[in-house]
Parts: sequence; C-alpha cells; structure tokens
Amino acid sequence: MNVWWLFVTVGILLMALEALTPGFIIMWFGVAFIVAAIPVYLNASTAVILITFAITLLLLTVFVRRIFLGARFKHKGPKTNALSILGEKDVVIEEINSIKATGLVRVHKEVWTAISKKSEVIPVDQVIVVHMLDGVKLIVERE
Repeated sequence: MNVWWLFVTVGILLMALEALTPGFIIMWFGVAFIVAAIPVYLNASTAVILITFAITLLLLTVFVRRIFLGARFKHKGPKTNALSILGEKDVVIEEINSIKATGLVRVHKEVWTAISKKSEVIPVDQVIVVHMLDGVKLIVERE
C-alpha cells in the first residue's frame, strides 16, 4: 500500500496551520512533508525518505525563512514616529529619578516620560541620549 497521499495531506494541514501561528516555521515542515511524498510515491527506502525530509526542512528553515523574515522586518525609508527618536540627544526638563518615579525629557519638541538606563539620577538640563522605548517611556542615559 502506497501512502504518499498521507504525506501530502499532513503537509497541507501543516501549511494551513501556519496561518494560525506566528513564527513562520510550521509551513516548512508542511513543504518538507510534501517533498518527502515524492520518494514515498517512488517506493524508496525509509532512509531516502528521511534524508529527503531532513534536507528539505534544513534548507527551507535556514535559507528561505531568513529571506522572508529579512524582507518582512527591513524598514526602508525614513524612520517615523517613535522610531525616529532612538539615538537622539536632547535635555532633561524634570529630574529623572527612579526612586521618586519622576523624569521628563524633551525630544523633537515633544515631552516624554523617561527613566534612566543605569537607574541613576539625571538632573534638569543634562544632555541625554535616547536608547530604547518601553511602552510610552524612553530609556535614556547621560551623553
């Protein structure tokens, strides 16, 4: 009895399952199952089927996934909104103090709540550099 159709069915189901999960991984298992259906159809040995599956999965996972994720996360063009302030330098307008839970900075004429990257007190008029965003707070450190 030839069960190549079982490999194809499992492959299609895994590819459909990818729509419900993030990460772009399950789809490659589905494609590898469909490719492995070819040696199953040709009545190849179990070793050939497993090697075909493994090589296909490895190639897809390593190379093709990297291409898709790279294209999806590359940002072409100018930075906009909150991303535009990363790395910017500006001044503290209210002392940054993690114990008192205070701290405001002005960046690009906008006032942001800020916390110190090193949990240090940063006084008013000190020049800071924006390192990260944590929700609506900037994580900054002295220049």
